[in-house]
Amino acid sequence: MSLNGRIAVVTGAAQGNGRACALVLAEAGADVALADLNTERLGAVAKEVEAMGRKAIVLNLDVSNTESVC
Repeated sequence: MSLNGRIAVVTGAAQGNGRACALVLAEAGADVALADLNTERLGAVAKEVEAMGRKAIVLNLDVSNTESVC
């Protein structure tokens, strides 16, 4: 499945399943918005996404806190 031209938003993207999902989506062609509280690890994941030729944006936020997201 090609996700070229699509944008994916992945929460918990700094590690574990979130990181894995972000990389699979990027591999499929999506640009990825990476959300998590750990900005340092998000930066590393963003570099991995960009190494695949995709765009990545790092969003330091807590999705369990409405004020953090809105």
